[in-house]
Amino acid sequence: MGESASFGVSIDIGTTNITIHLINLEEDRFVHEITVTNPQRKYGEEIISRIDFARKPENAALLTHIVRTSVDNGISRILQEANYNRNKVDSIVVVGNTVMHHLFFGLSTDSLLKPPYTAEHKEAIFTEPSRVGLSLQNASICYSPPVIESFVGTDAVAMMLASGFIESDAPQISIDVGTNTEIAALNKGDIWIASAASGPAFEGMSIECGTPGETGAIRRVKIDPTDLRPHLEIIGAGRPTGICGTGVISAIASMLDVGLLYSRGSFNRGRKSPWLASNVAIIHYILAKAGESATNSDIVLTQPDVRMIQQSKASIRAALGMVLHNSGLTQEDVTELYLTGVFGTDLDISDAIRIGLLPEMNNAAVQQVRGGASLGADLLHRNEYRKLAEKLVAKVNYIELADNPEFKKKFTEHLPFP
Repeated sequence: MGESASFGVSIDIGTTNITIHLINLEEDRFVHEITVTNPQRKYGEEIISRIDFARKPENAALLTHIVRTSVDNGISRILQEANYNRNKVDSIVVVGNTVMHHLFFGLSTDSLLKPPYTAEHKEAIFTEPSRVGLSLQNASICYSPPVIESFVGTDAVAMMLASGFIESDAPQISIDVGTNTEIAALNKGDIWIASAASGPAFEGMSIECGTPGETGAIRRVKIDPTDLRPHLEIIGAGRPTGICGTGVISAIASMLDVGLLYSRGSFNRGRKSPWLASNVAIIHYILAKAGESATNSDIVLTQPDVRMIQQSKASIRAALGMVLHNSGLTQEDVTELYLTGVFGTDLDISDAIRIGLLPEMNNAAVQQVRGGASLGADLLHRNEYRKLAEKLVAKVNYIELADNPEFKKKFTEHLPFP
């Protein structure tokens, strides 16, 4: 590596996690990635509770300070791991949902709590890194693309850039699954987008034995229909530490297949098995017994876990229905499905269809990409992509789901499992 090499740092601030990329700008090449937990989580698992906490100015200042500190420490760590120093960084790109974006840049989130749910600041941001708490004196600029509206932020812009929305003419759906799930449709050059409050369940959070999708996490479950014994696929093999989002979806799909769950989401107490604990305060299915787990405790999926997944998948499916309807597409019209976010490349599409998270899109070529928003942020170090981002945002038709009666109707319709 030449001494003159310059680097860019891309930051995707998620509600649950923060992903940081290091990019070689001269060679247009990815160098390294780290993920850190968003420290704001202790003040609210999802964005509404976090906005509510931020109503007091001192609380908003606290949320801004801790996320900036976390990002700055993350930059130090990624540079240390890649063996580069801070004076090599010339460019910073920050993306995130509107709440994370506003809190990082010290903008008020009060207008996102009540109708008409407008963003305080929608234009692209160009600022000095030092003004947002980043100790990168040599970096010339910290950039963030325009916000689309209310709960559809700069991460959605980055996702659409990464999925090729600007270049494509094909009917396309892009979905970024997370605590907030962004869903965009491209049809004949027009773009429609919505954001569903899907909660942290798919990120392995708020689930009784949930864990991120890393070594030790259960990512696939196949249940024997005769004795109801679970057969597990574990990331990195070894003993399981918990179950990640894809594992939960896989487990529920298999439980539906073997009759352990009714379509309404209740456990079938008539299925007798040592793996189904029904004579307890909270009925649950045992994925791994204490002697088989790395935690020395049972790893289970409980009735409240199933209910949480029902609500999350209903929110995503209802939002997708709204986007399809408004864009004039049917699920059969879609020829490209770009799926990213917490599932990345790991989600089994048939499992997602089985639980009703996704409809069948029989004519769609599916592209599963890990961290689409981060990949889009990597592109935004270049001026030509910043111009494309402005062009893209100008074309977007935004669908507000908050207090939308049609969305509420679709949400209720999609609560049961198929």
